[in-house]
Amino acid sequence: MKYCLPVYLTAALLFVACTDSYQHPLTSDLERLDSELAKMDEYVKAKDAKITTIEGMLASDDLTFEQKYGLYTQLYQEYVAYQFDKAKEILETQELIAIELNDTSKLNSAAVEKAMLFTTAGMFLEAQSVFEQLDTATFNYQQKIDWYNARQKFLHDYQEYVRTSGISVPEAQNIRAYQDAILANTPKDSPLNHHIHIMRLIEEQRWEEAYAENLRIIENQNKNSRDYAVQCYWQGFICENLEREDENLQWWIESAICDIRGAIKDNAALCSVAIKLTDPHDTERAFRYIRISLDDAIFYNAKLRKVQIASTFPWIEKAYRDNRELQLKDRSRYLMLASLAVVLLLILLAYAVRLYRKRKRTAEEIEAKNRQLDSYMKSIMAVEDDLRRTNLDLTEANAAKEEYLGLFLSMCSGYLDKLRKTLPREQYEAELKNFYKTFDTSFLSLYPTFVEDLNALLTEEGRIVVKEGGLLNTELRIFALIKLGITQSSHIASLLRYSVNTIYNYRAQVKNAALSDRENFEDNVRKIGSARA
Repeated sequence: MKYCLPVYLTAALLFVACTDSYQHPLTSDLERLDSELAKMDEYVKAKDAKITTIEGMLASDDLTFEQKYGLYTQLYQEYVAYQFDKAKEILETQELIAIELNDTSKLNSAAVEKAMLFTTAGMFLEAQSVFEQLDTATFNYQQKIDWYNARQKFLHDYQEYVRTSGISVPEAQNIRAYQDAILANTPKDSPLNHHIHIMRLIEEQRWEEAYAENLRIIENQNKNSRDYAVQCYWQGFICENLEREDENLQWWIESAICDIRGAIKDNAALCSVAIKLTDPHDTERAFRYIRISLDDAIFYNAKLRKVQIASTFPWIEKAYRDNRELQLKDRSRYLMLASLAVVLLLILLAYAVRLYRKRKRTAEEIEAKNRQLDSYMKSIMAVEDDLRRTNLDLTEANAAKEEYLGLFLSMCSGYLDKLRKTLPREQYEAELKNFYKTFDTSFLSLYPTFVEDLNALLTEEGRIVVKEGGLLNTELRIFALIKLGITQSSHIASLLRYSVNTIYNYRAQVKNAALSDRENFEDNVRKIGSARA
């Protein structure tokens, strides 16, 4: 028995030592990433020096408009993933130069690039506006390729953005056709062809094939290029779906390092690395990565990226709580060791002294860690202030949903007009019926209690009854459009294929059945569902 207690203490000490010496399996890769992060300012200075050189050349009074346009193209390449506002400003300047030169080709190139820039930033309404102004009949070969790419990215990204809302995106079925056009008209060894090919394999969930093909592409790329960073990120995504967790993180670290060296502020890899650091011991490093990602997003100034990064903060809070719990467990463990040491003091005084010294040092380390954690909490509170400001952007995004609905309803109306001119009457009527069914389903998914809420504004005799199994009837569709901000009878008539007088009579009939405040009845309809929105 006299030998048991020292054995128990030794085992406990070994356990604690193992806990204190925790290392992430990819510690060397993470340290390499940390080393590059420490040199971020150097890379940014190098980027700014390039920009300053080009701007100095643009300041010359001897430049032709052609030369200025070319220099602005170089400047745009420096800004496109660095600062959104400057990149947009450069494209607008190029459009003015193209107008001055009366050069339709240059104007087209700048406009297509602007549509792609807006899409990347998540500004879908602005991107669609640019697309509607383009005349593809005037495009040259390269401009058609760029337009195919911009269009497929817009439809893909917007479809992902509205996926959970139940909204269908017109023309979404054309994504594959645009991708096919790119694959057929670009060299197989070009970066764009590579990118679209890998996207296609990912969409078809051909993960093993995607992994092998993308690895081949990566091995032949310049490790300092933007394309290399993008393909490394995709490789990490592919590994995640193949459940190769360590390799997944390695590729995202590689992508993040490439972004840092290129002073890329519109990046996703560093945030993805942070989210993968799930162990409580990695909280400090993960928090630091997230904060750097948020700083980059604020510097770049695209709303969508800031919102995406802000959505990770609940995970940060959870990691902090887990880390706190781990520290409390460690404290209990050390208290137990202290009790054992007191008992052993009578038997092994010298040994106990050594243990006491170690315990004292450990207690000081724990206290230092607790102070550090308190500091992290203050930092988290500061980040929450940033998050609240970001939530204002989220509020704007929610308010824009109804604008997007109105926009795409108008697009659908134009699409149906084209179908009426080209399709037999029976087929056209079928398409029209399907359109109304899609609209009813999408609208009710956003406002599931709309019928009940509308009837609550009406007298019992005037309430609208929907047949069992039905969706919306004509009266309900009219007031659904009013809820979405489409209030002019002419616009409603166009969408529902009725005369203006018919729409006016339907509106008047329902308003006459209002319980009260007939004059403000339609304003009250607009307010339906506002509390949930």
